[in-house]
Amino acid sequence: MIAWIKFALCASALIYAGYKLSYYGNIISEKTNLTKSLMGFFFLSLATSLPEFVTSGSSASVFHSADLALGDLFGTIIINLMIIALLDLIQGKGALMIQAKQSHILCIALTVILLTCVSFSVLLRKSLHFNLTVLGMGVESWLLIFIFLIGLKLIWGRERREGKTSLASKQSSPLKESLSLRGSVVGFSLSFLAIVFLGIWLAAVASEIAEIMGWSETLVGTFLLGLVTSLPELIVSITALRFNVDMAIGNILGSNFFDLMIIPLCDGLLWQSPILSLANSSHFFTLTLAVLMNSILIVGLIYRSSKSFLKMGWETIAMTVTFVAGTYFLFSLG
Repeated sequence: MIAWIKFALCASALIYAGYKLSYYGNIISEKTNLTKSLMGFFFLSLATSLPEFVTSGSSASVFHSADLALGDLFGTIIINLMIIALLDLIQGKGALMIQAKQSHILCIALTVILLTCVSFSVLLRKSLHFNLTVLGMGVESWLLIFIFLIGLKLIWGRERREGKTSLASKQSSPLKESLSLRGSVVGFSLSFLAIVFLGIWLAAVASEIAEIMGWSETLVGTFLLGLVTSLPELIVSITALRFNVDMAIGNILGSNFFDLMIIPLCDGLLWQSPILSLANSSHFFTLTLAVLMNSILIVGLIYRSSKSFLKMGWETIAMTVTFVAGTYFLFSLG
């Protein structure tokens, strides 16, 4: 009972901190040449991704559980994508993705490349017993880091160019004039730290609940930890949606992009063998599900249909159906 009370208190504090983070982030974006999507992709997502890094890192280094760490990572990615469907339902104005910039495709495509590299690595290590390592880490971890850095440079460069182009068209608003840039940065930094520590505490409370309830490691990793460590993304994205669609979506897509760096982190912490060589083969199914859901999102951003059903765009409906079907088969495999 006490664990559930702590869970409720932590979640409530996260809601407030998430609102303030989005509020100050929006002001900083208006006062600088940072685009809303860059603010969401880089700054908001960095805050909401750190709890996943701590949870998965501790699962690998303290509990020596590769499946718990990877389950948290892959579960978080697909649950984060479902947040986009939830945002579509919440805003209630028809298709959400038609309001988003097509530049998000770059981040999604890079995430799909990273996911595909991870999928092939799992397949190679499980089927062909591929065991190549470099400096104690799997060769795929170094490849992921290289692709991540290249992708980060591409995304930052694109958004910076877009920010400079749109800077001249920005007009004064009550929100922009309500706080100084320095005050906004201080408020954003405090909210950032609060999100990180509350997210870490929330993950610890979730592990305590899982132990009390006696749930299995696989389900705890993929669903409980994945869901709990996605709560910061959920809360921040919902509050960011009040200010700007691109900032909310950028937070989710950026979180998924950053989260894949958990694999090199866990690889470095384990040291006994590459983490993907210890992965259960069922993770390959979760990875395929994540690639499929990201691909649906890319199609939606390119086609940009205004048609909706129950006030949701067709692409978010397709993602929801895919998620539900995939979850059913994942439980069946388990």
